[in-house]
Amino acid sequence: MAALRPGDPSELAGYRVVGRLGEGGMGTVYLGRTPEGRLVAIKVIRADIAAVPAFRARFRREAEVGRRVARFCTAELLDAVDPPDGQPFIVTEFIDGPTLAEAVSTGGPLGAADLERVAVSVAAALTAIHGAGLVHRDLKPSNVLLSSFGPRVIDFGIAYAADSTRVTQDSIVGTPAFMAPEQIRADGITSAADIWAWGGLVVFAGTGHPPFGAGPA
Repeated sequence: MAALRPGDPSELAGYRVVGRLGEGGMGTVYLGRTPEGRLVAIKVIRADIAAVPAFRARFRREAEVGRRVARFCTAELLDAVDPPDGQPFIVTEFIDGPTLAEAVSTGGPLGAADLERVAVSVAAALTAIHGAGLVHRDLKPSNVLLSSFGPRVIDFGIAYAADSTRVTQDSIVGTPAFMAPEQIRADGITSAADIWAWGGLVVFAGTGHPPFGAGPA
């Protein structure tokens, strides 16, 4: 966790903001506490993305669907706030553990047993996500958290609703190293694209390298 910066909120709709967990193309993730003291992760959507009416509508729809995703192998969606005069944000349970990308970077490729554990757990998470009518579209090592209770897939609730680079066109969504061919072509995306990404993620976890190298997109 990093310290809050000038301009960061100290409170969001009753959640106390205590630090920064990360920042990406779509927004900033904060560590927060509920009024009861439970630790949570709060992802605040960037203001320019939030200004797109189509995104706001899809944010609400996908947040509602995200609540139906089974909790056993994902970060449970606890709340989704869409204020009329501010930036929307989602609240999930806080998972205390490194990402798969961080674990491989610091400890090297996973051993056989751990690799099987991650592969099966992520496949189970995708089954739950697809069963709720969502397509992740950005499954990658940094979106898998290795908690003490097993791997958890994160960022499934909004990945279908918004892309950090082309929100308004709803075209190319994902991370190139793990994207299926139909994502590169901006064709219709189905759950099959997530299965492709799952294969690439397992390759990365077992070898320490992306499936098609690390060159330019």
